[in-house]
Amino acid sequence: MKNIKAMGIAFIMFLVTITGVGIATKNGIPAYNIRYGTWISTTKFGCNDGMKKLVDNDNVFAVFGSSELKHCQRSGFHADSIYKNSDIKPVFIGKGGFQSLGHAIILGSIGQELKGKKVVISVSPQWFKSYGFRKDAFGSMYSETNMIAFLKNKEISDETKDYVIKRIKELTDENPTMWKNIRQDIKWYRDNNGNVIDTVRKNVHSALANYKADTKLYIASVVKGYSNDTNEGGKDRITHWNKLYKKAVKRGEKKSGHNRFGMSDRIYNKNYKEKVKKKAFKDLQYTSDSMEFDDLKCFIDICRQENIDVMMVMQPLNAKWADYTNFPKAKRDELYGAVRNFAKNNNVKLADLTSMEYDDYMFEDDSHLALKGLVYFNERIYNFYKQDKK
Repeated sequence: MKNIKAMGIAFIMFLVTITGVGIATKNGIPAYNIRYGTWISTTKFGCNDGMKKLVDNDNVFAVFGSSELKHCQRSGFHADSIYKNSDIKPVFIGKGGFQSLGHAIILGSIGQELKGKKVVISVSPQWFKSYGFRKDAFGSMYSETNMIAFLKNKEISDETKDYVIKRIKELTDENPTMWKNIRQDIKWYRDNNGNVIDTVRKNVHSALANYKADTKLYIASVVKGYSNDTNEGGKDRITHWNKLYKKAVKRGEKKSGHNRFGMSDRIYNKNYKEKVKKKAFKDLQYTSDSMEFDDLKCFIDICRQENIDVMMVMQPLNAKWADYTNFPKAKRDELYGAVRNFAKNNNVKLADLTSMEYDDYMFEDDSHLALKGLVYFNERIYNFYKQDKK
């Protein structure tokens, strides 16, 4: 009896300690600043407390995407400099390997904080392979704290949650341990099944999961120096887009004018020049018949359920490289057209950048925007943000 009592006291002390440290750590997570908002890291995306705090600002503008969000940071054309000290506070969510289903989970986990706001999802052609989301990519981006918050969000319909759970089961069929853990979370936080002991266990479990994610983010933000940045404010100062275009062209003439694919000369010489000499490249296999469309529909459905105004941005491929690697214009147009039809059929705003796929000074490499391409991208999302603003 004494041992049981001692164990009980020790457990309570443990909970009190964890709770106290957890509150201190959570409070130490930075509020918004431009470097932190545009920081590309799974540590940031995977911490639900941190994400909720980050988007809890009237001028926050969440942009979901993949590897294109990181390219050309600190170049003068990326959001990290264009929007500095302005009235728009972009929060970039995603990195290479992120796609619609993962974004749907994150969106659902912070949907109440984004309610009534605007978001953008930057859609890449690379997402549209027949199988959609890669299994290994899902495993690397998965966050339990986001999943728990998603499951607990009562504003997301049962139909939407059922779809997400079905897709997760498919994506973890080669990882039974991961699925077992997720299935337990579904039981506890969505179905609310279990006895009194399970109730205690699930509360402790979620507290520990949040504590772990909060601590990891807090440490990373201190190391990066984001905790010392100020929460910038500003007025609408982004009115000179033409100057940015001219600056981008001038930079492009110097940095991207010496290869036939319109890439950055530095990137071409480092990553593509030998491939072209040896003709060592893979044919692109993107298709309009992709599971990705169903996952994208799930993301849009959550936006509607949370009263979030959403715009899609269709990223182009570098047409000069795509032609060279046997993904001709006819196939690209088929894919682009399928995305346009999706947007139309689901009544979603679309900023379509694909008409610029042959333009000079658009790309850093085979697909990622740079220079003029980034100015186009940022102007489109800024205009959407400002639309209907008083």
